[in-house]
Amino acid sequence: MSYTFVNTDLIKINDNLELNVVTIPNTNHKIFIVDKFLKSPEKLGNIAKKQVFEKTPNNKNGNPGWVSVTNLKFDQITKTAQYLAKNYYNAENVEKFNVSYQFNLFQGGTSCNYTSILPHIDKSFFAFQIYLNLPEECEGGTNFYKHIQTDLDHNVEYFDADFTRTEKYWEFMEHFKNVTQNDFQTILDTRQIDSNIWETIYGVEMKYNRFIMYPSYVFHSAYIEKEWYQKMKRIGLVGFLK
Repeated sequence: MSYTFVNTDLIKINDNLELNVVTIPNTNHKIFIVDKFLKSPEKLGNIAKKQVFEKTPNNKNGNPGWVSVTNLKFDQITKTAQYLAKNYYNAENVEKFNVSYQFNLFQGGTSCNYTSILPHIDKSFFAFQIYLNLPEECEGGTNFYKHIQTDLDHNVEYFDADFTRTEKYWEFMEHFKNVTQNDFQTILDTRQIDSNIWETIYGVEMKYNRFIMYPSYVFHSAYIEKEWYQKMKRIGLVGFLK
């Protein structure tokens, strides 16, 4: 038998980080961006390479790539995310949030269901990620969207009962139902997101060792074209505060 040991204590953030706080235009949603986030990002990259990745289901909840859900704990990253949630979003009892991690892999041009490349939300309050591709490998980033017909840029159905009683919410759900029922096999390519249905309202450029954090109930998606990441897959550490 062979054993793999991971010491997450080696994953430390840089001192004197410079935080860039961006408000998505015409919304109250803040995005936090920190460059040169980790002292030794290559150590986190080495941990990622040791993970076992599984192909995610090609269904309406599927991620168009490979995921490694991990029980690893990254204390300094967690504390940073909790600090931001508490001090910039006024979130209470952040220490009681359930924090989970996973590594995501994407490859342009891979087969997936259409719904799995559309803008989505996550079942959590906040999400964050660290881009791990080297500088010469970085293309695209993370985009945020508004559903044009309903003028919704977010969906808080998981923790706001009043929101689920609104006309806009049910109008959006009707749209989502129709898309799901007419789902089809496609390729991972954000150019297939219909600009008559979804408006890109902000984009964060992918950079090596860049940390970003945002409300996970805002419609978002990885920005990737089918020609990208053919030889070297796009990889990042993703975390959720639930």
